[in-house]
Amino acid sequence: MLTPSSGAVGFGRALLWAAVVLGLALTAHLEAGGHVPPAEAIALLGALLLAVTSVAVRRQIRWPGGLALAGIGQYGLHQVFSFLGGACAPSTLPDGGASSGAHAHLAGSAAGTLGECIGAGPTAIGPGMFVWHALATVVSVGLLVGVERGVWLLASWLVRPLLVEPLWVPVTRRAPALVALETPSGSVDVDVAPGRGPPSSVWAMYLAA
Repeated sequence: MLTPSSGAVGFGRALLWAAVVLGLALTAHLEAGGHVPPAEAIALLGALLLAVTSVAVRRQIRWPGGLALAGIGQYGLHQVFSFLGGACAPSTLPDGGASSGAHAHLAGSAAGTLGECIGAGPTAIGPGMFVWHALATVVSVGLLVGVERGVWLLASWLVRPLLVEPLWVPVTRRAPALVALETPSGSVDVDVAPGRGPPSSVWAMYLAA
């Protein structure tokens, strides 16, 4: 039986949730000026997010649950992106800046190659970053909840019993059965004299005397 909570349909729903939340989180993070981790880290995050959504799609996801799922996902992905992207703070050199030019050149080339330092602590969400991730949350939930309604409606329509009513019903006529009338067994015929008992005639009584 087709069920959206498991099987191929359930896996497809979980994959769609993971892909949309991760893709919009990456887009929001980039638009807000953040840096994204390497492709390997993104693939690992996608696998972890798919494991979470596989548990969440056992039931139909509506707006409250969708907002909670997408909101937590956006916040967690922002923190992971910030941690893996890092932030390099300028360091002071003990030689009074004699080698500051060389160090700045090396730091600039390293930043241009690797993006930013790996392993920096996560930073607070700024107003711009918050707005972009909140917008990504609302868009993802609005899109996916609509898909959820369509999938569950289609599944309920496919598995319901088919109640097919005939267009016409043949009319059958039955002839009434003729039942013979029988005399009730308890009736008494007045024309027949009883076999026993006193004579009913006066002459019979006189002869008997």
